[in-house]
Amino acid sequence: MPAPRVAISLGASFLGFATHAGFLARLHELGVRPVAVGGSSAGAIAAGLYASGLPAEKVRQVVTSWRFRRSFIRRTPWLTQYLRCTFADPNPGLFKLEGAVNYLESIWGDLQIESLATRFMAAVSDLTTHQTHFLTQGSLARAMVASCCVPTFFQPLVHAGMTCFDGGIAHETPIDPWLEDPSIDTIILHRVSHHSRPAPTFAPLNLIHLTAESHACASEQLLQYRLRLAQMHGKRVLIAHTHHERPALFSGRQMPIFYEAGAASAAEFYSTALAGLESITSPPV
Repeated sequence: MPAPRVAISLGASFLGFATHAGFLARLHELGVRPVAVGGSSAGAIAAGLYASGLPAEKVRQVVTSWRFRRSFIRRTPWLTQYLRCTFADPNPGLFKLEGAVNYLESIWGDLQIESLATRFMAAVSDLTTHQTHFLTQGSLARAMVASCCVPTFFQPLVHAGMTCFDGGIAHETPIDPWLEDPSIDTIILHRVSHHSRPAPTFAPLNLIHLTAESHACASEQLLQYRLRLAQMHGKRVLIAHTHHERPALFSGRQMPIFYEAGAASAAEFYSTALAGLESITSPPV
């Protein structure tokens, strides 16, 4: 029997890129070699870092570093950004994301998705047309970051002729292009969730919490539809979960812990869900 051809989709999650990166790194150590990786938001970040071919230790350093997290707000012109968003900008956002693009390009230059050994896709939402798209060509860094534009928090990123917003709005764990792809047999989804806390009671935190809960409802419903579609297309879908504390916005002390949590989930997933699919792996290198 030929080895199953695997694609891995990493879900949108609040600062979940370290957890996703640990998950991918551990599966790679165990010999799992996906033919394609993709994701939304934090998932797109981890998938892009993996697809770029960076050594696992370099990826770990990036996703656990304060410098990387800071790059998401570093290029924001604070006063002019506030004034523009208040009085003139139809698509406001607290922070600009060009700094994150520049940070990634400082690592690998103008790396194009078409040149990658592992296929990559990032889900984005186009604010102009109200449609979703899957970026599989062009700048890797811009595709990764474009998928992260959480509404009102980050300003949309103009890329590939679109005004790009968070891909997780409609595709929490994107798989649609793979459903009709004959080169893929098995799809692995990795989703990151956080321990529940009492809902905040003051604005704007309670509004942000309510938006997040609404987003979660839509994501769960859409996932169930896509799982049925995958079954109709004859695809095997396996879901892995990592559950841990919610990351702190301005503290990175937990990032190495979250990376290891993702790695531990991968090891457990490998020994359980993948136990009957031994031909899914190639010899570890």
